[in-house]
Amino acid sequence: MPHSNAARRTHRRTLRIAVTGLTVGTALTLTACGIPDDADALQTRRAKPVAPMAWEAKASAAEGGIGGHGTGGGSWESRARHAACDAAQLRIEAKPLSRPANHLLLEATNTSGSSCDLYGAPYPRFDDAQSPLAPLPSSKPRAVVTLTPGSSGYAAVRTSSADDAVGHGRTVTALSVGLAVRDGKDRAGDATEVALPGGAVYLGTDAWVTYWQPDPGDAAAWWVTSR
Repeated sequence: MPHSNAARRTHRRTLRIAVTGLTVGTALTLTACGIPDDADALQTRRAKPVAPMAWEAKASAAEGGIGGHGTGGGSWESRARHAACDAAQLRIEAKPLSRPANHLLLEATNTSGSSCDLYGAPYPRFDDAQSPLAPLPSSKPRAVVTLTPGSSGYAAVRTSSADDAVGHGRTVTALSVGLAVRDGKDRAGDATEVALPGGAVYLGTDAWVTYWQPDPGDAAAWWVTSR
């Protein structure tokens, strides 16, 4: 017997309800299992890089025409790939830093045609001082600073602290900078006379110098951890 129109409509309605129920049930099952039903959600996305904190000291060190940077050349304890830099290969300048206050930036630029390594810390002597400033131990880098022709290495000199800027030190008018050999000791007799900004600076009793750094901002930023 042929089905009536009413019976066919009832049958189609029943099928639609069954399909709808199956779809909803599947979606609920996927959700309960923690499986997203959006195909795009399965695609991984690269995390955005986090920018490092910018030091004000780095911005200050960038003022005044700071030259190109040196590079790290292996661990501090490793054998040198190049000869130690000497005074004949370098042009050393002392530049003032607006921040941090009471600091100078020493910039050593390789003016020769070959690469050399800057070992240890510079040996700055003011006026007729018998001993150079002591290096700041915590500023010792993990790598020797290698200077390719035209590049520079940097060290910061704290001439005085805020507490010592009230008369415990003295005004100095001359600066010479010695260089270290491979073992970090002073290269005797190999010092460069360096002009002081303004012709004179106040030198406190607690002055120090950082080790050579490949970047001027790295040298200047040591005041943050040492003050």
